[in-house]
Amino acid sequence: MKISSVGICLFSLFSGSLATPLCTGSLNVESVKMVHKIIQAAYNTNDTSTWDSLAEMTDLYGNRMTGTVQYDRSAEWVLRNAKSHPELVAWGEDVSVDYWQRNEESVELYIPTREPPVVKLNMLGLGLSVGTGPKGVEANVIPVSTFEELEQLGNSTIAGNIVLFNADFISYSDNSKYRRLGAENAQKYGAVGVLVQSITGYSLNTPHTGSMTPSSIPAAAITIEDSKLITRMYNRHKAAKADPKIPNAELFVPPKVNIKMNAQNHLNYTRSPNIIIDLKGSEKPEEIVIISGHLDSWDVGVGAMDDGGGAFCSYDALKLISKLPRRPKRTIRVLMWNNEEYTSKGAKSYFNTHKDELDKHVFAMESDIGNFEPWGMRVMAPQEQVNKLAAYGKLFLSDIGGGNATITTTAPAVDITPLCNYGIPCGSFETLDIYTQKSPILLQGKEGYFRFHHTDADRMEILDPRQLRHNVVAIATWAYLLADE
Repeated sequence: MKISSVGICLFSLFSGSLATPLCTGSLNVESVKMVHKIIQAAYNTNDTSTWDSLAEMTDLYGNRMTGTVQYDRSAEWVLRNAKSHPELVAWGEDVSVDYWQRNEESVELYIPTREPPVVKLNMLGLGLSVGTGPKGVEANVIPVSTFEELEQLGNSTIAGNIVLFNADFISYSDNSKYRRLGAENAQKYGAVGVLVQSITGYSLNTPHTGSMTPSSIPAAAITIEDSKLITRMYNRHKAAKADPKIPNAELFVPPKVNIKMNAQNHLNYTRSPNIIIDLKGSEKPEEIVIISGHLDSWDVGVGAMDDGGGAFCSYDALKLISKLPRRPKRTIRVLMWNNEEYTSKGAKSYFNTHKDELDKHVFAMESDIGNFEPWGMRVMAPQEQVNKLAAYGKLFLSDIGGGNATITTTAPAVDITPLCNYGIPCGSFETLDIYTQKSPILLQGKEGYFRFHHTDADRMEILDPRQLRHNVVAIATWAYLLADE
């Protein structure tokens, strides 16, 4: 039987709890019972299966850079696992991908008062950067904090030099423009290379890589500590030039570095798959609810946090639903996207391959901003639908988290962007900050995530088995509710 339509109040059916009215959308009594069974899994403290399986894959194969054999072996591992569950239908859909190969790279800073006078800096070349050739690129460094400052200095100051973008961390959206567009902008004024202060608010001398817009000059990330060192050297040299009589003026040389990068770009290098895993719906199997994360990672760390956690929590949410005595009406589809990290060819390929069934997609969710304590979803959909989701979340997920729903007017995650822009309701599943427990809609709510983002520190130890289990349960709850309305 139907309990109600939108605006009518539903009563909680959780055993042992008080009947609490809350306004929601149209739900079947049996749906509520199944969601209750899903939520009980959150309290099984012996269940560390999500953490264990992700650790097994990453321990066996390491990182999963698009275009590498390690990606393909990881994809095969997932497909073997999925095909051992007869209730699931799993396959790979090949995507034509490029391959950016890092190879050997270094940044050396010259400080003649030190012994030795050449200081090797921790660095990571930016994805899609060109190489430098065997001799590297050697030049003085000009620090700037903004694109406006770069423009003010202009060709007369920038030409022949290396630009350092040294902006301090505000948020990923504020700071990532320097990584993505820094080289493209600096080359307009004659720069011969670019360094970018890593996009993080906290550093243990750790560089952070990431993709950039292709440019004719090389670009690399350096640590906050070395960015500040270079900036101090530049400012002292500038002060000494203005007043040669200041103490130690003769020691204040301009910062000069040598960048060596043997990076190579291989276009249309190979074909490797998006992974698709379906639990077919009981009444409307042609209608689809997507839950997802991307399988590829950068070539540093093992991609446990970005985005092994999101991909495996989505997959284990589907496995949890598959064990219920009652399947949802619609198909729930797990997507492990390929190539999210630099050109999103996996997302584009899925959109084009499935264009004839896009109108049958009911909702698309992606988890790609950490899997710590569950918070909820940022949703791109009409306000009425977001309100309904918020009511569901308050009713079902108040105890374990993950039940918030707030509206956004732009696509909230990378891989689902084509689907969102097509008009399919979509959401980014997000969690509280790993350290502050702040909401992800606040600036402080994601700072902890960016301490590890695109670094060698993206390892299994960031993730907690209990938190992953709660993520699985929250994602499964959302998926079941959306698929069974």
